[in-house]
Amino acid sequence: MKLNFKKAILNFVYAYVLVTILAYAISFAAAIIFKLPSYKDLGVSQFQDPSFVMTVPYHLLINLICWIFFSYIYIKKKGDAIYSFKEAVYLGSLWLVMAMIVDFIGFVLIKSPVSLTPHEFYIEYQPWISFTYFIVFISPVISYRFLRMKK
Repeated sequence: MKLNFKKAILNFVYAYVLVTILAYAISFAAAIIFKLPSYKDLGVSQFQDPSFVMTVPYHLLINLICWIFFSYIYIKKKGDAIYSFKEAVYLGSLWLVMAMIVDFIGFVLIKSPVSLTPHEFYIEYQPWISFTYFIVFISPVISYRFLRMKK
């Protein structure tokens, strides 16, 4: 069975948008609930923002849950068709490349209040960005293994 690119891209978009909304929401909620100053008030980088620092481990949890959920939706069997391990790896690879491109365009190239320099995004955001990319890549494999265990 070949990858269904339309379904793969659609599930990627859903997961990416949901992760982004939830990650920002949890950081904003933490700032409001705990009355934390913003990085602008403190004159520090966005990665040193108290609400971001407090919630970044939860961003990984949000990523893990969302990416596994949407990869599960993609991989679950249709009729008698079962995706292979190889296809799960292909899906994870496709999503990883797409996430890296979308992140670069959305957070580095396009200038906005949340835009960053390449150094900030790829160096200062370590190890979190690497963990996030690993989650994006491995989530279809986790879903595949889960579905194979159920069988």
